Amino acid sequence: MGDAEIDEEEGGLPAAEGGGGTSPIIKWLLYVAGAIFGIIIVAIISMVVAKQTATSTFTQMKNVALVKPPPPLANYNFTEEFRINTSDKGEAHFVKMKLAFGIAKEDQTLSAELAERNAQMRDLINLIVGRKSKDELINIEDQLDLREEIKAQVNHILSEGKIQEVYFTEFIVN
Repeated sequence: MGDAEIDEEEGGLPAAEGGGGTSPIIKWLLYVAGAIFGIIIVAIISMVVAKQTATSTFTQMKNVALVKPPPPLANYNFTEEFRINTSDKGEAHFVKMKLAFGIAKEDQTLSAELAERNAQMRDLINLIVGRKSKDELINIEDQLDLREEIKAQVNHILSEGKIQEVYFTEFIVN
């Protein structure tokens, strides 16, 4: 009886009464069941998030499809093509382009102002393109940036309205 009392005082169970604890096989089965339960929970959460994301993407695409295209613009075409030397050092390169502006159809005052400022706009476009190198004009992204730069600079000098688009009807870099 002395040994059983010592075990109880030390916080342990008496040796004869304990029964030996949980089997290692049961412990492993509990771990496997917990892992399977965790995987199932992660899979369910992933499916719910994926479904919500797909639904919101579809809704956004549906909203974009419902927007009507803008009305067609009137064009102001430059009668002569542009031939502009690039800023490249050493080897000479030039840009040959034909240019048109998109303006609102009903804006006759802007059309008249564009006709009056033709020489001023040609000079401005020559300065903008002339300070670019060949490498800055080859890529599509660079050409789109050039369009935006031309549009911003031309709109800055106009007083009767704004151009809405710049079109390159021909664009050759040599």
